[in-house]
Amino acid sequence: MKYLVIIIALLLTPLIFLSGRLIPVPDSVGKVESVSELRTDVLPHHTVTITTNNGAIDALAYPGSSKIKVGDMVSYRDEGGTIIVGEKYRIPSLVSLTVVFVVVVLLVSGAHGVRSLLGLVFSFIVIFKFVLPQIISGSNPIVVALLASVVILMVSYFLSHGVNSKSIIAIIGTLGALVVTGILAVVYGNMVGLSGLGSEEAGFLLDTLPRESFYKLLLAGMIIGSLGVLDDITISQASIVEELKKANHRLRMSDLFISAMRVGHDHIASLVNTLVLVYAGSALPLLLLFLVSQIGYGDLLSYEALAEEIVRTLVASIGLVSAVPVTTLIASYWYGSSR
Repeated sequence: MKYLVIIIALLLTPLIFLSGRLIPVPDSVGKVESVSELRTDVLPHHTVTITTNNGAIDALAYPGSSKIKVGDMVSYRDEGGTIIVGEKYRIPSLVSLTVVFVVVVLLVSGAHGVRSLLGLVFSFIVIFKFVLPQIISGSNPIVVALLASVVILMVSYFLSHGVNSKSIIAIIGTLGALVVTGILAVVYGNMVGLSGLGSEEAGFLLDTLPRESFYKLLLAGMIIGSLGVLDDITISQASIVEELKKANHRLRMSDLFISAMRVGHDHIASLVNTLVLVYAGSALPLLLLFLVSQIGYGDLLSYEALAEEIVRTLVASIGLVSAVPVTTLIASYWYGSSR
């Protein structure tokens, strides 16, 4: 199996460099042959010549569009007889990066990597085929997120780590942490007065979803977003307790809990910092906007877009921290009771 996985990874490697040639170009995408200087009559724009599957055409590119240059592949659309340049055609580059990810996972993790990738694919299927359609149809986003989390947890844990006591313990610990995360998200989301409309993406959905759904959608996002980090911490704590018991069968529940929590403290310190930095990185342009606008800290912290990120970060961090003692306690009871 190990060599089969390596062979598959090596066979996929050429796709990293050939994705641009192998992926067919849609009719709505063309190659930029020339870009004029910025013109300011009516609206500022560039005149662009594009070679398409149907021949060469002239189009307009506004400064707000992606920065384009000769040789780029771009999408275009017809607006009332005028051809408008859209975004750069990024699919080949994204496919190439995806293949790099798959190859690295397969080469480093082997058969475990295959199972992890299958779990990842299943998670996306659940989100796109169940979560999003249910939310669009009017179902409660929080209930949908919790149901999806249970299904994703069971399948991804069992695929990645096997059907065993360690996976079962990690699932129970993760569900406990998700309950904590959900309760805190509801309580502090109400206290802070979040509406779910703080992000730019929410504005595009105002005509699709009822206004009251956006708050629930925000809470659902917090729950699903916590899953990935909780996977790492809960399975690690369950594994630590299991290995401690294997190393010394005479360890009691209390001994296992105390020893495993020493390692858990290090996990908490590193993962909380990682989580905060991830959210801070995603909100960096927003933070920079406030800085250059010289808005007072009181107004800054009250701005909903930033308040959402703060609540999201702290709620997820508390859920993460709670997962360590909960999972460790369950694992210590399980393995401490066995002989």
